[in-house]
Amino acid sequence: MIQRKHSRTKTLVVLFAFALIVAACGGGTESATTTKAPAAPAATTTTTAAPAATATTTTTTAAPAPTTPVDVPGYSTWEDVLAAADGTTVNWFMWGGSDTINSNVDNDIGKVMKERYNITLNRVPITDTADVVNKVLDEAAAGVNSGGSVDLIWINGENFRTLKSADLLYGPWSESIPNAKYVAWDDPAIANDFGEPVDGLESPWGHAQFVMEYNTAFVPEPPTTFEALSDWVKANPGQFTYPAIPDFTGSVFVRTLFYWAAGGPDEFLGEFDQAVFDKYAPTVWAYLNDLEPDLWRGGSTYPEAAAMADLLANQEIQFNMGYNPSRASSNIAEGTYPETIRTFVFDTGTLSNNNYVTIPFNSANPAGAMVVANYMVSPEFSLIMADPDQWGWLIPTDPTTWPAEDQATLDSYGTGVATLPAAVLNANALPEPAGDWVTAMEAGWIKNVLEN
Repeated sequence: MIQRKHSRTKTLVVLFAFALIVAACGGGTESATTTKAPAAPAATTTTTAAPAATATTTTTTAAPAPTTPVDVPGYSTWEDVLAAADGTTVNWFMWGGSDTINSNVDNDIGKVMKERYNITLNRVPITDTADVVNKVLDEAAAGVNSGGSVDLIWINGENFRTLKSADLLYGPWSESIPNAKYVAWDDPAIANDFGEPVDGLESPWGHAQFVMEYNTAFVPEPPTTFEALSDWVKANPGQFTYPAIPDFTGSVFVRTLFYWAAGGPDEFLGEFDQAVFDKYAPTVWAYLNDLEPDLWRGGSTYPEAAAMADLLANQEIQFNMGYNPSRASSNIAEGTYPETIRTFVFDTGTLSNNNYVTIPFNSANPAGAMVVANYMVSPEFSLIMADPDQWGWLIPTDPTTWPAEDQATLDSYGTGVATLPAAVLNANALPEPAGDWVTAMEAGWIKNVLEN
């Protein structure tokens, strides 16, 4: 919990370049998810003429094993990468606020890495991605240029921009791994992360879109405008709240309000403009400060995002929010949400982005990290991720590039009971602002709402 007015202020790490609310097979054994290797030369046969009255002898030379070329630092073929990764450990630093995600990663990625590639995936849970960004910055400042403690980071937005700007990322690599052929790198929404060009320095592993969750037993008709939400909160004090920044869920809620105040996202997609920020920020701060007395616990404290699911399930609040449109359906299936939970998006739209993984410049195991990332953009894992009975996530790969059998499997999936149709989500998806805007919005919320 973050308390107001006393010790509640949580320091914003301005260096960080991140945003949240929600996925490549390493070749070798699974043909459906490995790029086709160049054709190997045919076996050669040499015939040597024998002396008279002596039988002819024939020598057969075996064709060399096929290889998959890659253009990544330190390696020229994917087989070299796999060999270097064999028997190693990958330290993956990732947000650990969801028990479901943690379990899914261990079971659906970690077990595959161990059984197929003899790689141990060590999932290192963190609360704030800025913490691991600072760890990499500290190691660089201390001259730790190899053998670093971080091999892979779940990242996007401001945090990616911070490490990229400091030239502290390994690569480029993400467009050269075998399963990169399933990623639409010509799509600006994939090739740019909060307006920052990816430039081969991170690979997508999930797609996310902000949605609101609500309990239909208490909210028959959801408030799909911010004006209607304000009216509902005032009429039902204590039944609504949102996470405090720097939590990425609280941050996206505030960013969505900026888009509402400005009538759309356009003014926030370019470079930061202080005059534009000053034009719309007062409307956002006034809206949130007006809500505060009627928030959960009178606005004296803000829950962490992970706690809000329990608050909704226990009917302490009637709304939750997050970057995973399928989470409500998954929670209903698991029995952690009542069957009356549903989702909606605001009439003015909700923000959408991609989750990525990146490799620090001093990673002790870039080969192992690339094998993990490669698996996470494979059709095999994309199907697991998209399955509403498993992960239920939106996927960052392009299904039209998959084998026909995998496309058919994807087409057979249904939609979770509380999940909005893809057409509704797509029609209401909004791009994320550039990183400097996020920094200003988060700092402004702390100063003008949390500390006000």
